[in-house]
Amino acid sequence: MARGATDALSPGGTSRHPQPVLDILPHAESTGHSPESESDEDGGLHMPGPNGVHPRPGPPARALTGVTLNEKDGDGEETERIRHGWATQLQDRERATLLSQNFFMYYEDKRHETAGNPPPEYDPKTIVSDWRMKDRLKTTAAILAVCLNVGVDPPDVIKTNPCAKLECWVDPIPPDTSSNQQSNTTNAQIGKNLQSQYENLSLRSRYRVILDPTIEELRRYTTSLRRTAHAERILFHYNGHGVPKPTASGEIWCFNRSYTQYIPISLYDIQEWVGAPGLWVWDCSASGGIIKGFLEGVEKHNTNQQEALAQHPDRAQQQTVIKWDDCIHLAACRDNEVLPTNPNLPADLFTSCLTTPIAMALRFFILQNPIPSNPAITLDTARAIPGKVSERRTPLGELNWIFTAITDTIAWNIFPPALFKKLFRQDLMIAALSRNFLLAQRVMRMYHCHPQSWPQMPNTHDHALWRSWDLAVELVLNQVPRLIEQQKAEAALAAETAPLANGQPNGVTPPAPPPSSPSLELEYVHSDFFADQLSAFEVYLSAAPATSDAAGYAEPPVQLPIVLQVLLSQVHRLRALILLSKFLDLGPWAVNLALRIGIFPYVLKLLQSQAVELKPPMIFIWARMLAVDQSCQADLLRDNGYTYFTSVLNNASGIPQGNIAEHRAMCAFVIAMFCKDFPPGQQAVLESNPEIVECCLQHLLDMENPLLRQWSCLCLGNMWADFPPAKKLGFTCRAHARIRDRSHDPVPEVRAACLNALTNFVRTGTGEAIDTAVKLEEETLASVVIAMGMDGSIMVRKELTVFYSTFIRKYEGRVLVAAWEQLLEERDKRSGKEEDDGRDGPRIEDADSRENGQNVNGHARTNHQRNVSFTLTEAPTAGSSETTSRSPSRTLSKKTVYRAVWRQILSMSADPHPEVARNASITADYIINALLDSPLGEHAHSILDEIVKLGLKRDNGTLNGVDGLTRQRSRDVRPQTPPSPTASMASRGGGYFELSRTASVTAAVKTWFSGPARTPDPPLPSPVMRNATGNQMPYRSRPLTPRDAAMLPPNALDHFTGPPHQSRAPIPKSPYYIPRDLSQPADIPLESNFFVWASSYFREPQMRSSETDEPGSIDYNERLWRRNRNDKIIAGTQPLKKAAGSQRWDVPCGYFGIGAAPMEMVFHQFEPHLVTSDDRDSIAVWDWETQKQIGRFSNGNPDGSRVTELRFINEDDQAMLMTGSSDGVIKIFKNYDDAKQVELASSFRALSDLVVSDNQNAGLVFDWQQGQGRVLVAGDDRVVRVWQAGHELFIVDIPARSGSCITSLTSDQVEGNIFIAGFGNGTVRAYDQRMSARDSMIMAWVDQKTDHRSWIVGVHLQRGGMRELISAESNGGVRLWDIRNRKAVHALNPPSQPGTRNAQRQLRTLAVHEHAPVFATGGADHNIRVYNTTELKRLSAMEPYMSLWRTTNTARNAPITATAFHPHRLMMACGAVNDGHVNLFKCEAEKLEKGTLDGGMGLVEEWRG
Repeated sequence: MARGATDALSPGGTSRHPQPVLDILPHAESTGHSPESESDEDGGLHMPGPNGVHPRPGPPARALTGVTLNEKDGDGEETERIRHGWATQLQDRERATLLSQNFFMYYEDKRHETAGNPPPEYDPKTIVSDWRMKDRLKTTAAILAVCLNVGVDPPDVIKTNPCAKLECWVDPIPPDTSSNQQSNTTNAQIGKNLQSQYENLSLRSRYRVILDPTIEELRRYTTSLRRTAHAERILFHYNGHGVPKPTASGEIWCFNRSYTQYIPISLYDIQEWVGAPGLWVWDCSASGGIIKGFLEGVEKHNTNQQEALAQHPDRAQQQTVIKWDDCIHLAACRDNEVLPTNPNLPADLFTSCLTTPIAMALRFFILQNPIPSNPAITLDTARAIPGKVSERRTPLGELNWIFTAITDTIAWNIFPPALFKKLFRQDLMIAALSRNFLLAQRVMRMYHCHPQSWPQMPNTHDHALWRSWDLAVELVLNQVPRLIEQQKAEAALAAETAPLANGQPNGVTPPAPPPSSPSLELEYVHSDFFADQLSAFEVYLSAAPATSDAAGYAEPPVQLPIVLQVLLSQVHRLRALILLSKFLDLGPWAVNLALRIGIFPYVLKLLQSQAVELKPPMIFIWARMLAVDQSCQADLLRDNGYTYFTSVLNNASGIPQGNIAEHRAMCAFVIAMFCKDFPPGQQAVLESNPEIVECCLQHLLDMENPLLRQWSCLCLGNMWADFPPAKKLGFTCRAHARIRDRSHDPVPEVRAACLNALTNFVRTGTGEAIDTAVKLEEETLASVVIAMGMDGSIMVRKELTVFYSTFIRKYEGRVLVAAWEQLLEERDKRSGKEEDDGRDGPRIEDADSRENGQNVNGHARTNHQRNVSFTLTEAPTAGSSETTSRSPSRTLSKKTVYRAVWRQILSMSADPHPEVARNASITADYIINALLDSPLGEHAHSILDEIVKLGLKRDNGTLNGVDGLTRQRSRDVRPQTPPSPTASMASRGGGYFELSRTASVTAAVKTWFSGPARTPDPPLPSPVMRNATGNQMPYRSRPLTPRDAAMLPPNALDHFTGPPHQSRAPIPKSPYYIPRDLSQPADIPLESNFFVWASSYFREPQMRSSETDEPGSIDYNERLWRRNRNDKIIAGTQPLKKAAGSQRWDVPCGYFGIGAAPMEMVFHQFEPHLVTSDDRDSIAVWDWETQKQIGRFSNGNPDGSRVTELRFINEDDQAMLMTGSSDGVIKIFKNYDDAKQVELASSFRALSDLVVSDNQNAGLVFDWQQGQGRVLVAGDDRVVRVWQAGHELFIVDIPARSGSCITSLTSDQVEGNIFIAGFGNGTVRAYDQRMSARDSMIMAWVDQKTDHRSWIVGVHLQRGGMRELISAESNGGVRLWDIRNRKAVHALNPPSQPGTRNAQRQLRTLAVHEHAPVFATGGADHNIRVYNTTELKRLSAMEPYMSLWRTTNTARNAPITATAFHPHRLMMACGAVNDGHVNLFKCEAEKLEKGTLDGGMGLVEEWRG
């Protein structure tokens, strides 16, 4: 299927997508390997390091998974004895170093940690706060009421002499005149200046200046403005310097018409005139009391409004409810304070701070520094700074820019988020006044005034950034005298040049003088404020933890608003965008902060920029924003911003440098999010860029960039999801077929993305008329993806169930016909009318052909529905199987894709992964329910009843042959293997309805799956008998000959009673698994969450290494500790291996009861863990040091099957447990040593079709190659299937070249090319994976005279040591092989024991030490024998301890069921069939080297975290 998948993998061999980083930045190298590592890794994860190699920190290098160099000081005698010509395999120092520094980890990808599911707490609506302003109001009008009455002081004010005079920087009473006319002129100038100052804040507002207003003027102008402003905000500025202070009862003052009296005005009346919402500025003494009185009036207005609405409810719909509390107040001082009278300050100090902040800040700076660094700097100089506020390159404009950035930043870091959003992001006028209010707090506080506000603003006068502002002011002021002199010189030069131009002879025009602005800019030294703040922000980013949430962050970065302001500058824009990209890379919380601060308008505007250098960070920023907030779709559509990304995706515009494919993948993600559930976006992309379809299809061929392939598929899928025009265009381009061709992509995420795109393709058009060409193509799609049912990735299989549910929903009628016919076939198979569908296929096909011919001649029909109806009408009874079986409908779905899809869904309902099984069962239940609700429902019920009766009858007959005690105890042999759930199994005897699946309607109705029903065995030519364990044995009319007995499994004829079964252990859950709610009816199509899960890639940090790779982190230290411990264990045990071949091995070192007969066991290389399995599905984890059980869980395999293999993977770091069961399934468990946190990381059906060979069964056997990431799987099959763990695909099927089952597998763990298989007929064969599958067998030891002649109990190739290849047979023979020789190197023949019935099966287990020259065999006589490999000398023979409380009439010489050596330590474990205990023995060599392991080496203690 995917034989060439490994060749397609990009250099680096990892299944993880390359990290998309900004290519314009120096960043980490890609995860590609060095060329030397490519042959050792096809798809794993490893620790990042220089040049993509994953170095192990700490002690000197060692080989991977305990493979060590065999060296001997002085000579090479030991090296020369290495078998198979592999003496030079590790002599290459470069290769040995490479192996020691690379640690490949598998099944640790994100897809395994999450099972392809978003976290349960993920909610796209809550992942980002509401950063948009929903009720955004603008200040459209302003009333500027100036009550000065120049020349007349109010009665309650005593002015000092001299005192503050300036109003809007104008002296109301010039010193040289005192006439009324001059007063009126200055009064008008003050009003004009005030309006001009406000216009600098907001030009869009309409201003009305009222000088010395009367009460009638105030009423008239305010009510008029409210009528024109409608519901927008009105600014009311009140300058009360010429009237008395506000009263305590809430009144302010104005004048009568003749200006002879002060008239009080109630704040309640002013509220009534101005209305709401409003912005109020109070510049007068005791202005804090105005806010209190105003809020009292607000309460009164609200009460009156509520009472009026209560009396006249009909007015609520006719009139707009006024929000009287929607008001913002800015007051100059508290209610007991007076305004400062310092003559160096303006009289309207508060107004000056609010409307001319730069001039006021400069004056304040000079006044606070009486000894200036430059004597030429005076108060007049401060007002003569060149430039304009709106031009940021001028001194005045730059100061204003810095001031805006600082005040925004202070407010962002101090104000509550809601208050900051209201005051600084709602309206330009409010934002400007709020920023300037912070200056007023700082300035007026020095003169004993405390400005007040509502809503109340926190005090910011002592923020640290004010010192940065003082520095910027000082640097500018120091340049002002020189700049003024430059201006004067340029003005004089211009004056001198002008007359010469008028009198130039011959009419020649002189050269124009250079403009003043450029020369000014050239000599002005710009501030380093923004560059310094960007550097500070960069320091923050370098120290930020690499987490995807806000945990661990005490506060957000201080400089974030400054970075936003820097985007306005072309000089710093690129750097700011890069740093902003790094910040957004920290996770959704960072994106949330950036959106709340107001980044969106800036980056939206930058989409109109064509600067090529900005494209990488802009693409990255938009990808991060859309991954968090999808609501930006309308904004992209409004100004055609999406074309910024389609141009890059279409190759129309490039990226300046780096990996363009990564940014194109981000562009594909942006377009996919733009089109997701947004028809206007789909239409816009299709109309403006129809070529994007072809470009995405071309990107599917980029085998170097899986992320681009994945998102190209998802982009296409979202473009045509429920959008027929896009589907039509894709159909024209054959897009569906080209996506289908990526169904064997080496990256699981790409395969899942292909299925997601094809699902959307099929779903589009559901419920509408289907074109014949489209139907044929969709049928072809379904027939091709059927092969993906055997995919090793749970994510891919889960996505396949979604595709099937969509396809079945669209073609529901045709699938119902297939389900009906399958139901009839199931009934016939159970009743024995069709012994073998495959064998009788031609006969049935001929009968169907005859029926079809009769139908065409006599009963022609035009559609499938009429065929089904005819069947219903013609069938006299549902129980009449003959009449129904001859119905014409039996041939409608024969050999159609609908039958295949239905069978596949039934098969997947028994998938080893619970999510896949849940999804498939929902789809199956939907069709079965639809069938039961159809006109055929009554007949379907009857057939179901008949099926159940037939099943119970068969099961009772089966159980009658087994006594009650046997039903409760365990089986000693591998049970009959149930069928594998594939479409090819539909012709097998058991059918599909036998498959164990999750609880569903299908399972509940008629209790199909209850009881001990098992798939019947293939028909045997003779009657059958059953042994004590319930397994079928061929009945023979003559005694069992030794030749026949040798071909049986070693324990086939045992009659030993094992210990009682333990209680059922809990089955580990899959990450984020949500069980099906059986109270809800099944409904399809299923909803896929793959797109949401894939989008989370852009919500996770990609620019920085993970926490595990950060030196100093807890994870890093734990990993470093484990590596050091592993090295010390290896270094401490290697010196003992030679002595182990000559010392006794019968020293007991442990004994503990496991509660069941141990059938399989395995030691962890470095942790003190021993894992055992019983004869069903229970797996127990033991700490052999403390002899305590630390965990127990169920493998979850079906009843009647058992765990047949146990292996540890990723042992160098955090190991996982890989299990294989006799139903052909492999599962991987993480956190296996924690009973509460153990999880199912992955599971897949490794063998698709288990075939019993010669009436024998071996179940499933496998070998794990850590260095290559491969699983070699065999058993009851004719092939050895090679699975690539990184790709989660099987890459090749190697023919076994034998008709017998494979009983044992072993392989070379260093280079990984050679593997050896032992067979049930006694043969041993060696294969080379580098050769073609047909020619891969390189050696076969099949001579029955000199080689093995009975069932191969085990075959093992040492990882280290002399690399011995040892095999053992059930009759007791042991052979040592060299793959270069056709004869055994050494042979150990069994002793002759005539007269013993089971002498031919006296050897039950074989265990070989990975490094020491010893092996052990377990016998049927309850003895363990240990031999060395050099002379085949027996070193020890011991009998494991057995409990005295064993079952009555149980023989003491119970066979040994399992033996295992520790991979490094000189220790072994064993167990027997009739006793639930494990015995531990060690070698005497440890005593000879006392202290080496536990003392002399000084092993570090276990990490306690």
